[in-house]
Amino acid sequence: MHPQFHQQVVWITGASSGIGAAMARAFSMAGAFVILSARRRQALESVAASLPNEAMVLPLDLTDQSAIGPAAEQALAWRGRVDVLVNNAGVSQRSETQHTKQETARRLMEVNFFGATALTAAVLPAMLSKGQGHIVNMTSVAAYVAAPERAYYSASKHALRAWSNTLRAELGGSGVHVTMVCPGFVSTDISKKALDGEGIPIGRPDPQVSGGLTAEEVALQVLPALRGRKREVRIGGVEIMAIYWQRFCPWIVAWVIPDCVPEADSGMLWGVRGALRAVWGLPAPKRLSREQAAAQPELIKR
Repeated sequence: MHPQFHQQVVWITGASSGIGAAMARAFSMAGAFVILSARRRQALESVAASLPNEAMVLPLDLTDQSAIGPAAEQALAWRGRVDVLVNNAGVSQRSETQHTKQETARRLMEVNFFGATALTAAVLPAMLSKGQGHIVNMTSVAAYVAAPERAYYSASKHALRAWSNTLRAELGGSGVHVTMVCPGFVSTDISKKALDGEGIPIGRPDPQVSGGLTAEEVALQVLPALRGRKREVRIGGVEIMAIYWQRFCPWIVAWVIPDCVPEADSGMLWGVRGALRAVWGLPAPKRLSREQAAAQPELIKR
């Protein structure tokens, strides 16, 4: 129970399932009035029915920019304010860049980045006029460490992270705070709903994602972070270490990430690469022939 959120108005996107629904329950149990947004009204109504406190169901498709302004007006009119905006809606990807249509790439950016920025811009003036508010942006380990078949997902999360840091700098002293939540593997349907290059959900979960934290475990760590007004909170298992490897030992990441490795790698080196790739939810690397490796000497560098 967090008294700070008692009778606060919290607007959560992507609230129909997963982390969004779990955060809705956590905020509601803390006494907040929750606004639930996602595309599926029926799923939102199901979440609202499970909450102990009053909630508003507000369906919203973040790829429809014309709907964002009217939705913000409805949200602000419900209780006269929005105290906390949680930009949680997101879609993932599992396709190589060369096989990904630009329509799919743009959809990822529209939901994960432009949807969040547009919704924030719609509620920010009201927060600034009251001199208080909190913007919460869900990023990812992918905002720091890019991995194969996630190019546009990683790009969208990189962009959201950079934008969040800039927004925080601009809002310094205004009373409006910005927190980034950076989850690792969380056991939700996000990988199952990830888009292939054609923009079609792949329909199968990643084993590493399925074995991650529960959405409820993530939500329980988010509320204390917001209460402490943390700039960023990283939540997950050993995969979070990838952020620090990228920061302090980028050569390790550059050595591990390529999908193919030289046949000349010893069994031990190949095993190490495979183990480290598993941390990022990637399959074991493919071996290149000696001829292929000779044509790509950069892969042999240690």
